[in-house]
Amino acid sequence: MAAVVDLVCRRGLRAAELGTVADLAGVSGSWLRGFFADVEALVGEVVRIQVRDVFEGPGRRLMAAVSADDLYQWRDAVTARYRATWISAGYPLGIVVHEVTGRDGRASRALAASLGPWQSALEGAFVRLSDRGELAPGSRPAELATAVMGALVGAMGRFRKAGTSEDVLEPFDIMLRHVLAAPGR
Repeated sequence: MAAVVDLVCRRGLRAAELGTVADLAGVSGSWLRGFFADVEALVGEVVRIQVRDVFEGPGRRLMAAVSADDLYQWRDAVTARYRATWISAGYPLGIVVHEVTGRDGRASRALAASLGPWQSALEGAFVRLSDRGELAPGSRPAELATAVMGALVGAMGRFRKAGTSEDVLEPFDIMLRHVLAAPGR
């Protein structure tokens, strides 16, 4: 997996071929093909791993969120986990997001499927906040979750090579603050 991440980060998805990955990983091509039918399947697995690495730890915080403060703590944890993945070529998840977004393939579907549970968890948090009167009247939790996750994924793709910049996920932060700043009932 590290060889695929390195290859995609340095040369893009187009450069990812099973033979090249096998060479970089020091394994035989036939061995690698025993696990992955093609490069799309391999990149799909990389997507799942990268999403898990960034979201799984903070996800527990999200699933228990009942206040704006809880969501800000989740935001901070996701941002910290994302920053922690930085390698010299950039942010692996950001680069993968940039590479697969807009493509019709298994890697793109793997990205959507991997992010889906986190968007659903965010929607659940917004439902809990709405029930407590912490969101604007008439707020639609599903739409808010789509907007916040869209800002997050967009920021990841945009700032894929931003180094350790403090504002790496700023669009995500702005969207979440905007949603939570709306006056409650």
